[in-house]
Amino acid sequence: MATNETAEESVDGPYYLEKVSIPEDSEDGFDYEEITVEEESISEGEEDLEAAVKALRDRFDGSESVIQRPSSDKQPITAIPEVVDDFLRNFLAKMGMHRTLDCFQTEWFEMLQKGTLKTEQIGFIPDAYTHNQLLDNELKNIQRERDNYKQAAFQAGETIVKLQKERDFHRLQHTRVVQEKNRLIEDIKRLKKHYASYEPALRQLNEKYQMVLRQKMLISIERDRISGQVHNLDSTCKMHSSQNGQQKKRGTCGLIA
Repeated sequence: MATNETAEESVDGPYYLEKVSIPEDSEDGFDYEEITVEEESISEGEEDLEAAVKALRDRFDGSESVIQRPSSDKQPITAIPEVVDDFLRNFLAKMGMHRTLDCFQTEWFEMLQKGTLKTEQIGFIPDAYTHNQLLDNELKNIQRERDNYKQAAFQAGETIVKLQKERDFHRLQHTRVVQEKNRLIEDIKRLKKHYASYEPALRQLNEKYQMVLRQKMLISIERDRISGQVHNLDSTCKMHSSQNGQQKKRGTCGLIA
């Protein structure tokens, strides 16, 4: 009986269930190949190993639709037609009908176990159905990629709009700074021209200042000279006054005596 894991497998591609009997290793050197589901199954009471090997040999010799295993990885893989039961399993799993899939597999394997299932009547799904299913899966993948690209393009558009707004803002700021710079340049030129007109007046003021400074120095020298003379005269006057006082004292003393 199949488990729920079979129903939950990925449906990106069809999967196949084949009934194969693998005998024990023998010494006859025979290379056993895969057999298709169209071949008859071994009867229920046949459990003998030699009988199973003989039945497999007979079926291998009489079968014309044996699918050869590729001898190396470089050989192309042959497309295997999908049988009806595998197609139904893939369809039910793809549609999410897990309970229906469980019921189908339960009844399928029950009939297969009892031997009431006519395996010779099981046909293959035409290549068109399998191809349509693969194309449908590819279309869904492409649509998913398209949605991803649309989302990425939408985000890129929003980023571009944001960058354009920032660009316009910085461009406006740059224009304002350039205008301010030009205004400052004009003010500097005007001030240079204005201060250039003061240069002759400053030269005249400097000359007057130098002349006043020289006069001040001359006046200081003259003041120091007059101050020295005044000091000498004052000393002379004081000396004469002291001499006159002494003479008066001597005259008074002589009269008293």
